[in-house]
Amino acid sequence: MILPRYPTRAIVLGLAGVAVPVLTLLGVGVSAADGKAAYDVVRDLFVPLVGPLVAVLVPVIIFFVIPLGQNRQRLALDLCAQYYSEEMRDARNTAWRYLVTEQRQFPPVRRAERLAHFIDYLSVPEINMSVDAETDAIYQKASRVLDFFAMVDGCLARGVADPDLVRDFLLYYYLWWRDEIMVPIRKSGRTLDGPKSKPVWWDPLVHLDALGARGRQ
Repeated sequence: MILPRYPTRAIVLGLAGVAVPVLTLLGVGVSAADGKAAYDVVRDLFVPLVGPLVAVLVPVIIFFVIPLGQNRQRLALDLCAQYYSEEMRDARNTAWRYLVTEQRQFPPVRRAERLAHFIDYLSVPEINMSVDAETDAIYQKASRVLDFFAMVDGCLARGVADPDLVRDFLLYYYLWWRDEIMVPIRKSGRTLDGPKSKPVWWDPLVHLDALGARGRQ
């Protein structure tokens, strides 16, 4: 899926470009009012600007600000729908059972083995090519879920998905996957560099983490 980039920064800069000259003009006018009554200053300086300001701001709000908010909500709901799809549900359940639930039955010394092998599978080509078909399918499902969270974090970083909806629908699940899989793997002492060896979720997903911190306040 190709994610659209909406001109949030351009809108802000455009509004600032309108507001700064107007405020500057008003400031200069007020300072040069020479004791005029406030009513006269407003009438002479502000009223002539109302028409041009409305002509600029109303189209910006109607054609950019409102659609931008609607598009962000729509994308957030689309992401949630993807997460709750049958294919993703199967991927979540299969990967979670293999990497988390079944691990809890092992002695402590063995609990990290599957996570270590999973990251080796992702980062070492020789191991990737040597795993059996069943394990390969499980690891592909785990990668699908983890990569999905990274994609959501990227959407939040670009401002194209509504953070409140993402928090409401996805944060609960993300925090479990982060604490039980991502964090233990990151703490394993492995150093991964380069796009060919480092999964997209390897570095902390700071925007999803920020939603988690917000949720605890």
